[in-house]
Parts: sequence; C-alpha cells; structure tokens
Amino acid sequence: MAIGVIVDNPELRPEQAKEIIDHVAGTGPVPPEGARLVFGGPTDPGWRMISVWDSRDALDRFFADRLAPAYAQGGHSLQSASRTVFEVRMLTAGDLTGVPQPA
Repeated sequence: MAIGVIVDNPELRPEQAKEIIDHVAGTGPVPPEGARLVFGGPTDPGWRMISVWDSRDALDRFFADRLAPAYAQGGHSLQSASRTVFEVRMLTAGDLTGVPQPA
C-alpha cells in the first residue's frame, strides 16, 4: 500500500531547505529509493514537502538514514516539523515537463 506524507516545517527558511535538499541529493538517489513522487516549496511561514512512498518502511528508512542526518548537518532539527501520513488511494500526474528537478 502506498502512503503519502506531508511535512510542514514553519521554522525552515528556503535557503536552509536548499541546504538540506542538496545534502540529501549528495547521499543517494533522487528520488530516494521507495519514493514515487517528492515535491516541496516555501510556505508562509516555513517549508512544505509532500511525497508518496511505496511503504511506511521506505519512508521511515529515508527519514532515519538520509533526512535526519541532512537536517543535523545544517544544525537543524525535525522537532519543529509536523508530519501527516495517509494511505494513498489515487495518484495521477499530468505533464511534468518544465517542473524544476534536483541538481
């Protein structure tokens, strides 16, 4: 069963999010193993990431092995982030041409 997750971090500024994204990109495949879709952007206040995963185990491995260390590298914490996890019953996408991709 695929799962979705929404992570809102009201304390994360765009330049800090870029540091974290760059760190994650340097530590393995993008999108991460087990991820079907990952996207995010600035909110007021903070940063929001939305992703779809093959399983809760894949999500948990990514958070433990890659995301938490990326936060820690920049002196940040996931403590201020809220996480909403839900079962994905529908996933569809249009033409994603022109959508920015990670470096």
